[in-house]
Amino acid sequence: MRKSGKSKRKVMRVLFLIMITIIIVSGIYFISHITNSDIKKTSYFLQTSFKLPVRILQLSDLHNSEFGTDNSELVELVKKQSPDIILMTGDMINRDDDDISVALNLISSLKDIAPVYYGHGNHEYMWMERTGTDLKQSITDAGAVLLDKEYVDVDVKGNQLRIGGYMGYYRIPWMFKRTDEETQEEYAFFDNFENTDRYKILINHIPTQWVDWDYTQYPVDLVFSGHYHGGQWVLPGIGGVYAPYIGFNPPFVKGVYHGKYATCVLSSGLGNEYAYLPRVNNPPEVVVVDLVPKNESESNE
Repeated sequence: MRKSGKSKRKVMRVLFLIMITIIIVSGIYFISHITNSDIKKTSYFLQTSFKLPVRILQLSDLHNSEFGTDNSELVELVKKQSPDIILMTGDMINRDDDDISVALNLISSLKDIAPVYYGHGNHEYMWMERTGTDLKQSITDAGAVLLDKEYVDVDVKGNQLRIGGYMGYYRIPWMFKRTDEETQEEYAFFDNFENTDRYKILINHIPTQWVDWDYTQYPVDLVFSGHYHGGQWVLPGIGGVYAPYIGFNPPFVKGVYHGKYATCVLSSGLGNEYAYLPRVNNPPEVVVVDLVPKNESESNE
């Protein structure tokens, strides 16, 4: 009888643990479902020497996600912001996807709202390596300006801007094993991009050197990055749980980082690289940055 009583208690404990596990998993699923479908708009105001304000809208890390049919909800949200330029800061596709029409159709829907500038992320690079196909023609045909170690000079509301795009670690070529020729090509891009009196905006998918290593001695005015997914799971009182290449409990996963020379706007992005690893307490994010004259006060929304 004693043995039977112990067995019953053991079974009850196991059942209790199973119930708790089910509740926790169900709660995580519910929270992730809610936070993966409701897009959050984050606004920042940054002071400049501009004559008139310029509004920049950033989309990052879509990972072939859709918000409404043909991303209609996302497109409508972008349209309501009335941006002057739209920046796509990489990982809009997944490296293993054969169909990348989601990202291309999104570009086509956005091009009539404002000029779209696209910078590669690591997934675009891995996709091109896997398929042996250059994405430039597809992205250009869809209506965006692809900037891959390239820059363009544009005037927006009378303000002179230089917009460049670079995927990896800015001025840190040893992070990847490349040929001497490729290294020299990258340094030529850095030197040429920085050599201007225009306001320099850099699409740089990986933010590590700007926000974790504090490599901000380079004369770049404003950097737009993604890649960290906001820490993927955000725990109250703790923050983001994990960031690629940085690891667990990363100190900085989203927001605005002010260095000595450069300011980095780090978006938590829109989608997920893996369906089985959803975002938790970390809603998809659209970032709006207003570059305003210095006489206007700086504030965040």
